[in-house]
Amino acid sequence: MNSLESFRYYKDDPKEFSFNLIPKKQDDILHKKYLSNLLTNSIKVSKDIFPSIAKSIEQVFDQLKIENNFTFFVTSDHAQANAACSVMPFSSNPDIVLTSRLVELLTKDELKFVIGHEVAHYYYQHSLYPNHTTASGRVEALNMLNLSRGAEISADRIGFIACSSLENSLRAILKIASGLSEKHINFNFSAYLNQLKELETIGRSENELWSTHPNFLIRAKALVWFATSKEYKEFTSTKGGTFSLKEIDKKINDTINKITGNEIEISNKEVYDRALIWGTLKILIKDGKLSKEAQEKFKDQFGEKKALGAISFLKTAKQNSLEKKVEEVFDQAKLLLKSERNKLMDELKDNAKIIDKNNSNLLKTLSKFANTLEDARVITL
Repeated sequence: MNSLESFRYYKDDPKEFSFNLIPKKQDDILHKKYLSNLLTNSIKVSKDIFPSIAKSIEQVFDQLKIENNFTFFVTSDHAQANAACSVMPFSSNPDIVLTSRLVELLTKDELKFVIGHEVAHYYYQHSLYPNHTTASGRVEALNMLNLSRGAEISADRIGFIACSSLENSLRAILKIASGLSEKHINFNFSAYLNQLKELETIGRSENELWSTHPNFLIRAKALVWFATSKEYKEFTSTKGGTFSLKEIDKKINDTINKITGNEIEISNKEVYDRALIWGTLKILIKDGKLSKEAQEKFKDQFGEKKALGAISFLKTAKQNSLEKKVEEVFDQAKLLLKSERNKLMDELKDNAKIIDKNNSNLLKTLSKFANTLEDARVITL
């Protein structure tokens, strides 16, 4: 199973967040109620009832080289071509539910892409990710949504590996995106992906920014790139490979940024910069004053305009106003990704080195910042 971990999309990284990824203890009553509902309203997949589906499932796990501890169901839904992986906390037997519309729409080989995609959600424990509606503010919500979109990119890669065919993966995507069967579709993937160029030209899409899933155009393009990766070629023991996964991940992220108007990075940078400015100002103050030398260094780092604005605030503000300002910006900064919080602490420590390193108050200030940012590293100057 460890080999599949290497294919995880880099924005699908729960370690960047502070939420708890340990599942809660299973509620047996709730589990029985859930299972009863499934058994009542759906049909369990078996070779005796759905031989073709069962064969596709078997081939998926053979291809992924992982154990099948899943229970599959087909439910009657002629409107939605959908699949879902339902996992009860601490359950070792997750359930995957396929709608009848999905099964009718896809061939047995295309269905393997969707099955692999849903298996990946369990493999990567995506069900433990929090909903963005629980976020403490806009920046955290945007970062959570980006994590959710990243999870879909990771799952698509495993779906592609499961069906071992780029064409069948893209056919499945085009069918699900259009809701149409092959009798209505000429599978010209280049023509379909031209829509992505149009979308990039238009720019910022509010729908994409606040969506839990990347649109199918991005997902299709991401798979085309993934299929050319050196890591995938090595996994399949084939020659070639145009880009590394690191390069491909960046291309995918750049595409998403074009369509979201780079709003996520802009929002994170605004929060980061505010914390750096006010944190540095707090560090440079000694005995309640900001020396002329410190003022000049502050201006050199942040520019005349930003520096003078902060210094003017310091001169005219009431007592404890700076403390409140610093507390406010760091309450926002603690919602940044872990890598950004660690980078912020590194910059603050570098800025602290320009003054007395033996100042005990300085270490207390830095320790307070680190505690707020949940940076457990030892502070040394």
